Amino acid sequence: MNKHKIKIAIVEDNATARLNLRSHLLSLGEFDIASYSNGKELRNGLRTIDFDIVVTDFHLGQHKNGVEWVQYLAESKLIKPSTGVIFLTSDRLPQTISQILDIHPDVLIIKPYTIKTLHTSVKHYLSVREKIKPALVYLDNDKPGQALKFLDEALEKGLSKRAKADFIKLKGRLLINEQRYAEAIALYQDILERSSNVLWAHWGLIKSEFLSGQWRHCQNMLGGLVSEQLTKDKAYEWMACVEIGKENYALAEKILDHIKENELTIPATKLKVLAYKKQGRSDDAIRLLEKKRQSNFTVKERFDEYTIELARYQLQLAENSAVEERGPTIHAAKCLIGNANRSILDRQTQHQRDFMLALASLLEGDQQKAARIIVDKTVGDAKSAKLTTMVDAIKVWFGLGDDEKAREVWNEVESKLSAKDDQIDLILADSMILEAEKSLGLSEEKAKRVNDQGMVYYLSNNVSEAMELFYKARQLNPQVPAFTLNLLQCLSDIKKAEYKDQQTLSLFDELKDQTLSDSNQKRYNLIKKKLGDYPDAYRMPPFEEQLSEDVA
Repeated sequence: MNKHKIKIAIVEDNATARLNLRSHLLSLGEFDIASYSNGKELRNGLRTIDFDIVVTDFHLGQHKNGVEWVQYLAESKLIKPSTGVIFLTSDRLPQTISQILDIHPDVLIIKPYTIKTLHTSVKHYLSVREKIKPALVYLDNDKPGQALKFLDEALEKGLSKRAKADFIKLKGRLLINEQRYAEAIALYQDILERSSNVLWAHWGLIKSEFLSGQWRHCQNMLGGLVSEQLTKDKAYEWMACVEIGKENYALAEKILDHIKENELTIPATKLKVLAYKKQGRSDDAIRLLEKKRQSNFTVKERFDEYTIELARYQLQLAENSAVEERGPTIHAAKCLIGNANRSILDRQTQHQRDFMLALASLLEGDQQKAARIIVDKTVGDAKSAKLTTMVDAIKVWFGLGDDEKAREVWNEVESKLSAKDDQIDLILADSMILEAEKSLGLSEEKAKRVNDQGMVYYLSNNVSEAMELFYKARQLNPQVPAFTLNLLQCLSDIKKAEYKDQQTLSLFDELKDQTLSDSNQKRYNLIKKKLGDYPDAYRMPPFEEQLSEDVA
C-alpha cells in the first residue's frame, strides 16, 4: 500500500524564489507540490486539491498579503483545521511579524534563509505533524473534544521539549475555540511562569482573558506589550477593542492614533471607523475609508474590501436619515458596490453584492426591485455568507415582509457569532448585530430569548455560559431589572468583582431603587448578604493608570 504523499502548496510571487523553494522542499522527501503566484490562484487550487501544508510568502505582489489570504481561506472553509501553515518573509517590520504571529503559523522562517535553516525547520514540523496527526484528523472530522483528549494523553506520556511546545500550543488554541477559557488561561500562565518571553503564550493569555470577560487583566497585560517594538501595533488594536467594548469610543480612537494611518490593518481600520461612527463623526470615518481605499488601489482584493466597507457605511447613513434625504448616500453606495464587484469570482461575493443592492432599493422605497434582485436567494445562501451579509439579508427579508426567512437567518447569526474567536471580528460583529436588532425592533424579543437560554445554563451549573447570555440580555434591554439581577447573581456566585465592563457593586447599586418582584427581592437580599460576607472579593482591584495616561 502506497504511503500518502504530503501535498504542499507554495505561494510566492517571485518565480525564481518559487522554483528554488520547490527544489529545496523536494530534497527533503517525496511530496506532491503545486506552486502559485498569489492567494487567488491558491484559492482556485484548493477547490480541487486538499493540501496538507501551505508554504506562503507574506508579500504577494499586487495582491492581499499571505496573512489576509490565510484568514480568508480559513473563513471560507477552503483551508482545513489540519492544514499546516508555514510563513516565509524578508520583512522584519514589527507590524508584519505581529500580523503573522497573530494567526499562529506552524512555522515562521525569516528570509534570507539558508538551506540548513529551511531543512531543520520543515523537518521538525513534519516530525511533529506525524506525532500530532490523530488530533488533526479529529479536528477535520469536527471532533475537538477527541483531539483534546489525544493531546492530553500524549503530554502525559512524555514528549521531547520541542514537540511538547507544539502540542501545548495546539491545545491552547483548541481550549479557546471550545470556549474553555479558564483552562486556557491556566495553560498560558503556566508557560509564562516558566518562560516570560514566549510571545504566542502572551497572545493566547490575552485572548483567553478578553473572551472570558476579564478585560481589566487584559489591559494590564497589554501595558507591557505596548512598550515592545515587535508587539506594539497589535497591542494597540487589542486595547482599542477593550475600550470599544466599554463604549469608550474617544479613548479607542486616541489609542489607534498611535498606529500610522498607512500601517492600519483592515481590522484596525474598521475599529477606528466604528469609533468615529459612535462619536457621530461620519466625515472622519468616510475620509479614512476613502484614503485607505485609494492607497490600496493596486491591491485589487484589499481595494474591493475597503470599497465595500465604504458602501456599507453609506447605506448605514441612509438608514439613519429621513427618507427624502437618502438619495445622495444611496447613490454613492450603489456606485461603490458596482465598482468593487466588477469581476465577481465567488458565490459569497455575489451574495454580498445582491443583498446590499436589495437593501439600497428598499431604502429607496422600491420593494419590487429589491425582490427582483434576490428572487433566487435562499436561506441557505444567507447562512453560508459572512455575518455582515447575513445581517443585510435579515433587513431585506423583514423589509419585504418575509418574516419566516428573516427569522431563520436571524436565529443562525448567534451561533455564527459564538464560533468566532478573533477579538476584533467579535467586537465589530457584536456592535453591528446589536444595532440591527434595535433598529428592527427585535431587541426585546432577543433579550428574553437569550435570558431564557441563560437560565437553562445557570440551572445546569454552567455559570460562565449563563453569565455571557445574561450580559447580552442586559445589553439588549437594560430596562428589565431581572436581566441585571441575573448577571449580578452569577457574579456573586463566583465571587467576581467584574465581567467585561460591568462591575458587581455598580450593578448592586443600580438595583437598589428598582421595583422587583417578591422572589427577585429575596434573591437581591441574599446577594446583599453575600457581598457583605466577602467584601474583598467584590472590591475592584487597582488599575495600572499609567497605561491610560500613555495613550490619552
